[in-house]
Amino acid sequence: MALFPMFVDLQGQDIVVIGAGEVALRKIEQLVKFFPKLTVIAPAIHEEIRVLSQTHAITLLEREYVIEDCDNRFLVIGALDDLGEQEKIYHACMGVKTPVNCVDSPALCSFIFPALIVQGDLCVGINTSGKAPAVSSALRQYLTKLIPEGISDLIERVHTIRQKESVGKERQEKIIGICRDFFKL
Repeated sequence: MALFPMFVDLQGQDIVVIGAGEVALRKIEQLVKFFPKLTVIAPAIHEEIRVLSQTHAITLLEREYVIEDCDNRFLVIGALDDLGEQEKIYHACMGVKTPVNCVDSPALCSFIFPALIVQGDLCVGINTSGKAPAVSSALRQYLTKLIPEGISDLIERVHTIRQKESVGKERQEKIIGICRDFFKL
């Protein structure tokens, strides 16, 4: 079954990442593009996560996690090698309806990370419902090459029109025409 793609404003949201190895690093690198407030908890912190914490809103807690670390979070990411601990995190989060992603364990996820294409305000998410992340990643690389130069300018042009002109059929037709011309449709 396909998962619903939902885009969420993460700016300033309180997110905890439990674990701080290579897998956690990959998730953190995706998240920081959207300016959340991250807390990373692990006895040992990957050096690249330390570097990211110097330029992003990342708090590092060098210790073992306790299940209460999941309380009152917008999202929880479990990035541990121990499946039993991942299950504890998942069940704790589901009990209080906190979205949770236990990395590399689709059955322990209430949401998944898509393969992302981010170019300015353009954000494209690709997923295979957790079945084949490598396919999503390869498709991301393929689609990235297809995005035309000037897409950011197009987005700004349409945004300006939407801000300045009254809502209505005339504005809608103007925007559709600009987009069709840009993409040569």
